[in-house]
Amino acid sequence: MRFILKNISFNLSSISIFFLFLLMLWSMNPWFSWHYWGIMVFFFTCCFLLLRLALISNKINNYSITVLSLFAAAFAFLVYSMMYLRRAEGIPDIYIFIRTVLVFFLVISMHPKEQENIVTITTTAYALLVGISMFAYLLVVIGIELPYSIIDKPDDRYPPFLNFRLFIIGMHESVFLKRFQSVFTEPGHLSTISALFLYVNRYELKRKSVLIILISLLLSLSLSGYFLLFLGYFIQVLTRSKRLFKTVSIIVIVTVMLAGIGYFYYIVYPDSLFSSMILSRLEYYLFSEGGPGFIQDRTSKHFDYYYETQFLKSTEEVLWGKGPEFGETYFKRMGMSYKVFLFRNGIITIILLFFLYLSIVSVKPTRQGFGLLFLYTVSFLQRTYALWEMQLFLFIGAIQYFYTESYGNKECIERQLKPILEEQ
Repeated sequence: MRFILKNISFNLSSISIFFLFLLMLWSMNPWFSWHYWGIMVFFFTCCFLLLRLALISNKINNYSITVLSLFAAAFAFLVYSMMYLRRAEGIPDIYIFIRTVLVFFLVISMHPKEQENIVTITTTAYALLVGISMFAYLLVVIGIELPYSIIDKPDDRYPPFLNFRLFIIGMHESVFLKRFQSVFTEPGHLSTISALFLYVNRYELKRKSVLIILISLLLSLSLSGYFLLFLGYFIQVLTRSKRLFKTVSIIVIVTVMLAGIGYFYYIVYPDSLFSSMILSRLEYYLFSEGGPGFIQDRTSKHFDYYYETQFLKSTEEVLWGKGPEFGETYFKRMGMSYKVFLFRNGIITIILLFFLYLSIVSVKPTRQGFGLLFLYTVSFLQRTYALWEMQLFLFIGAIQYFYTESYGNKECIERQLKPILEEQ
């Protein structure tokens, strides 16, 4: 009977994590969610909550509630309060607040094995989605015609898209070289999340799912994604290396060699496709006058002018933000980067958000976990997706994943030896 209950518990847990993945996927706003976003999020949330309630009532399933996880839940409560309750205009804002806080608490208090399964299940599901999408994309690139239609995003912030069902392409993209973005609104959305998945899975390219995610990132031609890819790999090598000086020396030498080869190629072939699409943009992104372009060149000139001449001069607005409504009505396009988040929510929310992530790492501290926190911080400077369920819950699962890898076997041995030592 106990064996049957364990199997039921395992199956319910896996299904609940799959619905959690759907919530995470919907936070990335794929094209098929544009017209049914609210309804489907409500449905996925209800399914996830019901399954978790069924597991809570099952005594075999153990929740892991610690003091530090309660601290993380408290910071999440404060962050979501600043985001939704502070300027709540009705029941929808209150509903979003309750939903996000409740789901977060259930995820942070999951059994450690379940948190590890968040990484394995979401990696497999994400790679499957991107892999099928990429196969159809490559068919179109080599000249095979597939049926398509033209669709518009409801908020009218983007040009129309060519919708091939399994993937979309912006109509403004070059006919010769279309950047891969799978089912997502921008290639940068795909590349950012793919870079984080690669770090979490330790760049184990022997696994097909990890290799598919890497190829999808490369096909996106997103320099911000490339930057996160190489930065994450550098951090991963440093945190896992036992010979730090030797490792850093090798990385520096290889980086200098690649930079030298790229610079020579750019000088000799300045008009080539690789030079115009990659090297010239890389030069701007890294060495533009106002700071690195991958951070600074993320907002419109109209927004930058108001941000520098009006917003930064008001201490109250910098602390608390102006709210999303002002930006959406005053600016035709705001862009992204930390500036937009600061403008909308204020520096207090950013501080609380940082402590939220720091508290999650502190629950199960590892070098890889703190490396991931640094990678998330750099990613936030480019694209403020830290509260996307895809990023937040992947982070929670990754912290436990790294901890088990670093200390899991040690803890298991200690538990086995404890009764023997007590007898002695």
